[in-house]
Amino acid sequence: MKRILLLGTTALAMCAGSATAKTTSISFDGLCDGMDIVVNKTDRTALETGNGCDEGAHFGAGTIGKIKVRGNTITFGVNLSAKGGGAYQYIYVISYPFVTGGTWSNFYTTDGKTMSRQFTGTYTVNGAARHETKGLRSSTNR
Repeated sequence: MKRILLLGTTALAMCAGSATAKTTSISFDGLCDGMDIVVNKTDRTALETGNGCDEGAHFGAGTIGKIKVRGNTITFGVNLSAKGGGAYQYIYVISYPFVTGGTWSNFYTTDGKTMSRQFTGTYTVNGAARHETKGLRSSTNR
């Protein structure tokens, strides 16, 4: 009985930890999209989903590290299949920790042999305001 109680308590604690994880929302300046990002500082990993005009259109996982010349970043592999971009694999490199005016860039490949840079720019850390999407393009438009 004690063993079952211990296992149940452990499982509940694990669920509570992930349920209280803080999401940081960023928007790419001059574009209609951005990312909602959950960081795991212990494992130095992160998860993302698209926001703004790309809400629900992509998701990804990444790692936190340091890149020579760029400094601390999160590098995400991003899946665009929900947007119809199954043939494209994107990589996003986002400066970390998150601060308004931080930099980002993305790259993509369609064959795993060649890579093209798509966009580069700055981002804004969003508060409660809704991301403006009118008349702007997405960072995944080609």
